[in-house]
Amino acid sequence: MRRNRVIAGQAGLSFGGFLFGQASRFAFNLLVARALGAEALGTYAIAIAVIQIAEVLAVAGLDSALLRFVNLYQRDPLRQKAVIASALKTSLVLSIAVALLLVLFSGAIASLFNGSRLLRLVICCYAAAIPFNAATQLYGHATQGFQKLQPKIIATQVVAPLLLLLLTFLFRFTAGHDEALLFPFVLASAGAFFWIRPTLERVTGVVTPDILRARSDRPMLAYALPFMGVSLLSMMTHWLDVVMLGMFTDTATVGIYHPAARTAGLIRAVLLAFSGIAAPMIAELHAGRERVEIERIYRMVTRWIIAVVIPPVLLFTLLPGPVLELFGPRFAPGSTVLLLLTVASFLQVSFGLSSTVLAMTGYSRLSFLNALGAFVLQVSLNYLLIPLMGINGAALATLIVFLLLSAFRLMEVHHFLKIHPFGKELWKPVVSALLSALLLFAARPSLLTLSPFIGLGAGAALCTGSYAAAMLLLKLEEDERTIILKFMPFLDKKPKR
Repeated sequence: MRRNRVIAGQAGLSFGGFLFGQASRFAFNLLVARALGAEALGTYAIAIAVIQIAEVLAVAGLDSALLRFVNLYQRDPLRQKAVIASALKTSLVLSIAVALLLVLFSGAIASLFNGSRLLRLVICCYAAAIPFNAATQLYGHATQGFQKLQPKIIATQVVAPLLLLLLTFLFRFTAGHDEALLFPFVLASAGAFFWIRPTLERVTGVVTPDILRARSDRPMLAYALPFMGVSLLSMMTHWLDVVMLGMFTDTATVGIYHPAARTAGLIRAVLLAFSGIAAPMIAELHAGRERVEIERIYRMVTRWIIAVVIPPVLLFTLLPGPVLELFGPRFAPGSTVLLLLTVASFLQVSFGLSSTVLAMTGYSRLSFLNALGAFVLQVSLNYLLIPLMGINGAALATLIVFLLLSAFRLMEVHHFLKIHPFGKELWKPVVSALLSALLLFAARPSLLTLSPFIGLGAGAALCTGSYAAAMLLLKLEEDERTIILKFMPFLDKKPKR
C-alpha cells in the first residue's frame, strides 16, 4: 500500500504538472494559429520536430541510464554522484556539437521541408536552446532517480511552457510576427534551466566542479547507447507524420495538421505522469527480483491510466469538429485527423507502460528493436498513404503503427516476464466509458448546433459527469478508495473511534 500511495501522490503531482504544461502548449498553439497563421504554426512544428530529434542525440540515452544507475547505487552515494556528473558532462559536450551542426546545415534542412528563409532562421535560433534543454532533462532525471519528480515537472511542464506562451504573446504585440516565432523558445528553455539548476545540488549533492572533473562511465554509456537508439527512433516516430508531411506538401499543410496532433497528444500526459514515478520503482523491484510486485504495479497503474484518459478520448472522438474550431474555421478539415490520432494516443497511453517495464527490467536492446520496427513501418506507411490521403493518411499511418507496437510490447512483456496488465477490475472503467459514450453520442446532434465553445463545454461536462457518476455507482476499488481518502479525508463517512 505504501507503493500505491507513492505512485498516486507523485503521479498526482506529475499529472497536475503535465496537465498545466499541455494546457499551456495548447494555448500557445491557439495563439500562434490565430495571431500568426497556419503557415507560421507549420514552420514552428517542423522546427520543433528537428530540434527535439537533435536533442535525443544530445541526451544520448543518459536520461534512462540515470534512472537505473541511481537506483542501482543507492547504497553508494559517492558512486551515485559520479554517474550523475559523468552523464551531465557527456551531454554538455554532445549538445554543443549537435547545436553547431544544426546551424551549419540549417539551409539544407529548410530546403528539404520546402520551407522559406524564416524556417532556416527558426532552426538556427532554436538550436541555441539544445544545451539548456538537454541539461534540464538530465537534471530532472537525476532528481527523479531519487523519486523526487517535483523539480523536473515544474521545470519542464510549468516554467518552460508558461514562459513560451507569455513571451510569444509579448513579442507578437511589441516586436512583430517573425520575432514572436524566433526568440521565445530559446528564452523559455534558458529560464527552465536556470530554475532547476540549484535543485541538482540540493537533491543529489552534485556541484559544478564535480561535473567538470567527471570521467566517462563506460558501464553507464554501454547501457545508455541502446536507449539513445530507442529514444531517437521513438522521437522520429513521434514527429514522422509532421516531417513527412513537410517533405510531401508544405508548411501551411503541416500547420493544418499540427493542432489535431497536439490536441490528441494531450492524452499522453497521463502516461508520462504515471510512468515517471513507476519507472525507478520497477527498476528497484527488478533488482530485488520481486516479479509479483512488478505485476501488481503494472496492472494497477495501467488501470488508473485507462480510467483517467477515457473522458478526453470520448470528447475528442465524438466532437472533433468543435475541438478544432477553437483554432479557427480554417482548421476544421482536421476533424478526421483528430479522431484517428486520438485512438492512436489511447493505444499508446493504455499500453505504453509495457515499454517502461521492458526498459527498467534490462531489455534495452529489445526496446531498440521495437522502436526500429515501428519507425520502418511508419516510414513505409507514410510514404504510401500521404500521397493518397494527405493529412488523413499521415494520421492513419500513426494509428496502425501504435496498434501493432502495443500488441508486440504486450506479448514481449508476457513472454519474458510472465506478466500482463489486464486485471479483472478493468471492467468498471470500460462499462462506465460505454455508458458515457452513449449519452454523448445521443446529445451530439444538439451540441453541434451550438457555438464551438459552448457546445464543447457542454459536451465535456456531460461526458465527465456521466463517467464519474458511473464509476462511483460501480464502486471504486479498495486501493483507489484508500488513495482518494488519503488526499481528501473529508469524504470518509466512517465514524472515528
